[in-house]
Amino acid sequence: MSLLRRTHRGDAPSPDTTHEILFHRPSRSARAAEDIRSAHGGRRLAAGVAAAASVIVLGHLAHAIGLIGLFPPGSGSGAAWIAFGVVAIATIVATRGLTRVADWTYVVVLVALVVPVWLDIVATAGLLHLGITPTAAPAAAALLLPVAALRETRTPVAASSAIALALAVAALVQGPWTVAGLAVAATAVVPAVLVAIAVRGFRRLVGREVDLTLVQSTVATSRSAVGMRASEELAELDFDAESLLEAAERAGELAARLRVRLIEGRTDTWLRHAVTESAYLSRRVSVDDAHGTAGLLGPAQREGLLLALWLIAGQRRRKSTEPPLEVRVHCRGADAPEPDGAAAGGTADADEGGGVVIDLDVSGLTARRVDAAAWDALDNVGVREVVAEPEGFRVALECRIDPTVRNPAPPSAVNPRGA
Repeated sequence: MSLLRRTHRGDAPSPDTTHEILFHRPSRSARAAEDIRSAHGGRRLAAGVAAAASVIVLGHLAHAIGLIGLFPPGSGSGAAWIAFGVVAIATIVATRGLTRVADWTYVVVLVALVVPVWLDIVATAGLLHLGITPTAAPAAAALLLPVAALRETRTPVAASSAIALALAVAALVQGPWTVAGLAVAATAVVPAVLVAIAVRGFRRLVGREVDLTLVQSTVATSRSAVGMRASEELAELDFDAESLLEAAERAGELAARLRVRLIEGRTDTWLRHAVTESAYLSRRVSVDDAHGTAGLLGPAQREGLLLALWLIAGQRRRKSTEPPLEVRVHCRGADAPEPDGAAAGGTADADEGGGVVIDLDVSGLTARRVDAAAWDALDNVGVREVVAEPEGFRVALECRIDPTVRNPAPPSAVNPRGA
């Protein structure tokens, strides 16, 4: 309730925000949607990246051992490797058991890695013609790979790029023997870039799947029901009404907002909640269901419609010049007039077992680019008809409602405190 308390309390009354896109999830579902580093396979990903980094470090160490005999007397990269070992051991000890590296720890590691990188570049300066290349410096870049799996990926890539740039400059100043030096510089940045791409793709995939799992709970609700946001808002309004009952003006405002919320709950169906409460659908999908006819759909039909919307709205633009993807969902009774005409009527026919018509107006995407699984999902909703349009396509769904299968009726009274 603390989240909504900060939102609605203030000196001036706040406007109704029932259908706004800026939805704040309850704390538990928000943690479930965002915790994709330590949970949902994130630990295994970090362990795999750490294993790959260890292999890279061991490879550079083996190369350094092979170069010992090529160094002139009194020189070598031993000091750089000793400094690297100290930093690596300290980093492992400091971050052991952590699912997220603290900012101060991260800064200390980045600063400490400057020492082995600098010692290695100084030790190998001017020796490229002998086949001697830096080894501790690219190993230091590999030490940053596990960090990319534990926090954001931009800083590890930037730090690895800085190390690669320093190695490239040190190689370019040595004349015609720069190819080997540039290859070593590439080994410092290429693994970091590949890990960043893999980690970002993993987090995007898991985030979408977790979000879909959270909003799929709406398909099992009754025809008229409140969602995650409304339930917390009702509890907050009930608390404010009790604590401020003596203030007539404030109590009147709260009572009016409670009545509006309860009235809207009659037409706020599972579909509107699923779209509003999804971090992905809310960006591209809008719902026009004035009579709450989407609540008449059965569980299998709801599941198919939600999955189809998910697959259509999840399409990524191939070019930045393409128009933005938008999906407009219009729900009405089978005998009701078109959305452009009068909006009255149509619900009673659907209630009596007639049917529901759902129109999906999609812009910014052609029908041939839609995943085949989306069409299969729509077939579970009803009979579909696809019409191509200049900027997209339109899908008309005729959904038959079984009159013998009734959705659970909404409660006659709402008591958020459960009294």
